[in-house]
Amino acid sequence: MHSGDYLATLTRLGATTFLCVALTACAAALLPAVVMPQVAATVAVAGLSAASCTGDSSCELEARQCASQTDKKLAVSEAVDIAIPANEGKVAAFTPAYWQPQFETQIPARAAATVEVTAGTFAVTDKSIVFVPPPGIEGVQLPLMGVLTVELQQSATTGAPRQLTVESCFGRLDRFTFGQSQNARQLDSKATADAAAEIKARIATARPPVRK
Repeated sequence: MHSGDYLATLTRLGATTFLCVALTACAAALLPAVVMPQVAATVAVAGLSAASCTGDSSCELEARQCASQTDKKLAVSEAVDIAIPANEGKVAAFTPAYWQPQFETQIPARAAATVEVTAGTFAVTDKSIVFVPPPGIEGVQLPLMGVLTVELQQSATTGAPRQLTVESCFGRLDRFTFGQSQNARQLDSKATADAAAEIKARIATARPPVRK
């Protein structure tokens, strides 16, 4: 795809996402319909963020944190047998949750792949973030040591949290959406905010402050 066509596609997808968020009916839509259109828009935002990183002291701090792709403390696991670790302290679990598989922000021309949305359990331990899907489906485990940012995407109409994005080392983004326990297809804003707060609290405890 030519760069002009790619940018035009991003623009159209971004406009579609904005319209969906602005309409009240979208809040009651199925979770997969809410999650999937967000991919391309995130590529554009992340690409701009990376481009403006030059000379930024915060980028230098991140570079020190993500010094080596072979560091086991930063290694992300994706497998069909992902489970909540039994030796990582207290567990905070959120069910049902939905995981949008990662994509790299360091490849600006990469098109968004088709995303399969599967309900599972999202958990935060003292050392990692885990998404445990049903048997036979791939899940993910993200070490807290490799997490750079935790962001909440909010509804343009209500301001309520609707999606959680975790950015980790080497340009990785993973997105999570949460359903209500009594109605899995309805977004749970409180669970979304609680999950983000839990991650930030565990990071603050597990990782000493980075010296500037």
